[in-house]
Amino acid sequence: MKLVFNPEALYEVRRMPAVQAEVENHAARIATAAGAGYAWSSQQGQKRPQGRWRAIVYPDTWAARRDNAANNTLLRNLGGGAA
Repeated sequence: MKLVFNPEALYEVRRMPAVQAEVENHAARIATAAGAGYAWSSQQGQKRPQGRWRAIVYPDTWAARRDNAANNTLLRNLGGGAA
């Protein structure tokens, strides 16, 4: 038996609403755990060939930027995205 991957099908799996929702759920939990001034966004990457759905969490205010620089807030709250 020979296993043949279908890159187009894998791309479609990455676009599924359930996958998108799971990625966004993790980002939202991390942003919430980090506290006020932190936000998140998500988008699908370019199809070359993966097209993975990805999310980022970032300090959205100057106060949050200072907080993150002084305390590594985002790094310390990565566990906020744990299941």
